Amino acid sequence: MAEIKVILTKSVSNLGHSGDVVEVRSGYARNYLIPQGLAFAWSKGAAAQIASMRRARLAKNAATREDAVAAKAAIEGTIVEIAAKVSESGKLFGGISAEKIAAALAVKAVVDPKSIHVAAIKSTGEFPATVALHPEISSSFTVKVVAE
Repeated sequence: MAEIKVILTKSVSNLGHSGDVVEVRSGYARNYLIPQGLAFAWSKGAAAQIASMRRARLAKNAATREDAVAAKAAIEGTIVEIAAKVSESGKLFGGISAEKIAAALAVKAVVDPKSIHVAAIKSTGEFPATVALHPEISSSFTVKVVAE
């Protein structure tokens, strides 16, 4: 399979951040990254664009780092309670999504549902969870699922 170099315009999980030059399979670039606006083809003249994208990312990270520290202080060690419909045996009808957890956390701090890491929740009880607030800052909390 042929690999091509692309420059990421947005952060892509398991691949890199905006301004990074990465080598990916040509089909992945042609069919997903480029049409979605996540990357563009690499060229020798793109060095200036890469530098400006990295500067913008670093400036944004510096601003969000302060917000992330404040959010970590608000979230760390808290218990988020979510009510869900359960069967007679205590199993949930469906699971608890990251979106539901993010909505419950919104009282304390606004978080991206994609940055929440928790094991699959299929029953009532308490479950440990973490949220990545910044590339270097994450916060731990507990998700408590109770019957409606």
